[in-house]
Amino acid sequence: MQRSCFFFYTLIIILYLVPFVPVSVKVISGIVFIMICSSKMSLKGDMINAALCGILGFIILFLNRDIGYKKAIINAFLVAASYYIFAFYFGNFAQTIENKNRELENEIEKRKKAEEELKKEMILFKGLMDTIPSPIFFKDVDLKYIAYNRAFKDAVGVKSDEAIGKTVYHIAEPQLASRYEKMDLEVLRAQGTQTYEDIVKFPDGSSRSIIFNKAVFTDGNEVPSGIVGVMTDITDEKEACKLKESIFESKQMMEKLLEHDKMKTEFFSNISHELRTPLNVILGTVQLMDLYTRDEEYSNNQLKVVRSIGTMRQNCYRLLKLVNNLIDISKIDAKAFELRLKNCNIISVVEEITLSVSDYIENKGIKLVFDTDVEEQVMACDDEKIERILLNLLSNAIKFTPKGGVIFVNLHKKDNGICIKVQDTGIGIPEDKQKKIFERFYQVEEMLTRKSEGSGIGLSLVKALVEMHGGTITLISQVGVGTKFIINLPFKTIEDNEIHHTTTTKQDHIERISVEFSDIYSVR
Repeated sequence: MQRSCFFFYTLIIILYLVPFVPVSVKVISGIVFIMICSSKMSLKGDMINAALCGILGFIILFLNRDIGYKKAIINAFLVAASYYIFAFYFGNFAQTIENKNRELENEIEKRKKAEEELKKEMILFKGLMDTIPSPIFFKDVDLKYIAYNRAFKDAVGVKSDEAIGKTVYHIAEPQLASRYEKMDLEVLRAQGTQTYEDIVKFPDGSSRSIIFNKAVFTDGNEVPSGIVGVMTDITDEKEACKLKESIFESKQMMEKLLEHDKMKTEFFSNISHELRTPLNVILGTVQLMDLYTRDEEYSNNQLKVVRSIGTMRQNCYRLLKLVNNLIDISKIDAKAFELRLKNCNIISVVEEITLSVSDYIENKGIKLVFDTDVEEQVMACDDEKIERILLNLLSNAIKFTPKGGVIFVNLHKKDNGICIKVQDTGIGIPEDKQKKIFERFYQVEEMLTRKSEGSGIGLSLVKALVEMHGGTITLISQVGVGTKFIINLPFKTIEDNEIHHTTTTKQDHIERISVEFSDIYSVR
């Protein structure tokens, strides 16, 4: 393109050198050639230069009509040279500008495409955010909302983008908003993550348990830009857990009820045995006595009659003990059982009860040891119930202590009460049975392999009587070593200046011992 322009320039110079061509024609031809060259160059700058040259030609034409030939040639050279210089340099400059404009247009086009892609991605991101059921929100470093999804709007009750650019104070009560703001500041300061649970009141009036998970997001230079938070509703999960716990507790209760029902069944089966056995013995004894009285040799059978009467008496005691225990347990359940408290020397009461059974225990080949570190301690108690507690424990000790064993009854004073221990060197109680030993109707021995008689309510009654005195009873036992029952009774007195002494006669003791020990068959 520049070669064709150079060709035109050469023609113009030759035309200017020809002497017979008028100056006006030369100037006009030069202008035409210049304009053609400029149009071929397609440079706006060349058009401007052509216009300048045209102006120069008109100046020569109209202002220098009598110009000399040499001056015309000089002007032509100057015009051609000026145009060439201006056209070449300004044309290149214009071309450069055009190229830059083209590059700028391409860049603008790329940016438009990038903006369109970004817009599509934002639409896609917002669509995905709105499909997430958990409320999600974004805040800037000034703790102002910059974005949130549809679930968040529904949760807090805001419309469209009305909370954008605003803080939590716009959507929550001041006290609650202050707490949330404090948590946001903590996570921003730590530049980490944060998880906590809170109760959120929803627009429908319901209160829900919400887990907040927050984290700090950064820009490309790892500078914190704000907070992203996710709210997870765990109310239904907690309700489900509570329901599971309730079901589990109900199941446990059902199992206990079934176990209790089984124990009741075993109890009534045992009770029927306990009632039927002495009744059968009594009935058989009565029948024998009836036969003896008809026998002509009645006088020779008096010893048999005496023994039969003893057997009848023992089984009557057994029935009496069973009935008494059942009646007392029923009264305790009905809260109709009352203690007859009076100020007594508890040491004397326990010692007298223990010594009253010493002969019987020693006749069984078992040694009885009584020991106390205090001689007198006055406190309020029901001495008859204390006697019943001790006789029951001593009866159990006798049952399960072999011949040659030892039974200990110890008393010692504590800071807040008196401690009574009944210990034996018997067979002991398995560890897995010890927790149930005070349960009603429970027996350590299985029904079908019982080594001793009993209804399974003696120790539960003992525990109830001890607790009615405000005390506690515990158990320490080891199989093959023995068993120790520990009773702790608190010091307390009633408004009675008189110290009562036990009025129980020896015969009363014997009767009560006979009742409590009636299920030990060696009694005759």
